[in-house]
Amino acid sequence: MILKTIILLLLHTTFINATTSSSIPSSQLRRKMTTAAAQVDPSIYGKSGDISKHLEGVKKQYDTQNKIEFYKQVMGDGTANIHFGKWDNVDLDQEGAYGKASEQMTDYMFQLVSGLCDCEGDFKYVDLGSGTGAAALRLVKMHPHIKHATCLNLCDKQNALATKEAAEAGLASRIEVVTGTYEDAPLEDDKYDACFSQDAFVHAFEKKQAFKEAFRITKPGGAFVWCDLMCGSGEGVSDEELQTFAATNMVNDWLSPEENVAACQAVGWEDVKFVDLTADIRISFQLMLKKVEKILADGNPAGIDEKLLASYKTNLGNRITQVDRGVFKWGVVHAKKPATK
Repeated sequence: MILKTIILLLLHTTFINATTSSSIPSSQLRRKMTTAAAQVDPSIYGKSGDISKHLEGVKKQYDTQNKIEFYKQVMGDGTANIHFGKWDNVDLDQEGAYGKASEQMTDYMFQLVSGLCDCEGDFKYVDLGSGTGAAALRLVKMHPHIKHATCLNLCDKQNALATKEAAEAGLASRIEVVTGTYEDAPLEDDKYDACFSQDAFVHAFEKKQAFKEAFRITKPGGAFVWCDLMCGSGEGVSDEELQTFAATNMVNDWLSPEENVAACQAVGWEDVKFVDLTADIRISFQLMLKKVEKILADGNPAGIDEKLLASYKTNLGNRITQVDRGVFKWGVVHAKKPATK
């Protein structure tokens, strides 16, 4: 869906514990989240079972010019790659640090892909929830063996931008942008050597269905690598926080890393593993807060909505505290499709 998104993306949020024995069971948690979201803004979120309202809400979260500009300024940091970063060996004080970390995360994930499947020859992969297509643009430029990359994404404005950028980079013959949802992908069975998704599955209406579709369109022996925010093992949160989380981030199916691994296994993926990179998300939030503060101090030259900036400034500080509380996880799940059906 989005962008890789997320990303995106997820800064008005509060995250909930669904993994310890004393916490709310995930099934109850999802029921509560649905109710809370409907109470906050039923015209956007809707109740469980109404996927059309859910998708409409996701579009409203990302596919406006104001939000596109915000993510570009705060997360892009001189690049088009608006994702959370991997901060190994990145100087936090250097110009463009956040953009460098975002690109480093994309590169790290593709290295995982390369270790899981044969990337030689006419390699094809799909980016599920590709956002503005920045990850695909980077990878296709860097790796000549990528014959074809499909960017599957929900948002029309993001897709138009991705199509434009691919054409301007001379990559239109190798990058295809498709409008649709990863839970009902308009793509052929067994088509891709790998499925890739960066900070987008948090918005899945039903995670298991998204993982099932990824499995369907991946070739036997192919790889599945995705990263995103997940439910952690910290203290629970208030109902008010729960409402804010659901209403502002379009989260309908909030799973822990263990539950995501189990959901992948249930639809057929093998060798499923979770790589915990939660420490990196704390740095991402810190740098995003620093960027928002600088935009405000400079007089907001890009003309981003002042209320949006003020809200993010407040909430990013809260997100850092939530990392310390262990309220959520962030990391990569990677898996393989059996070589034979």
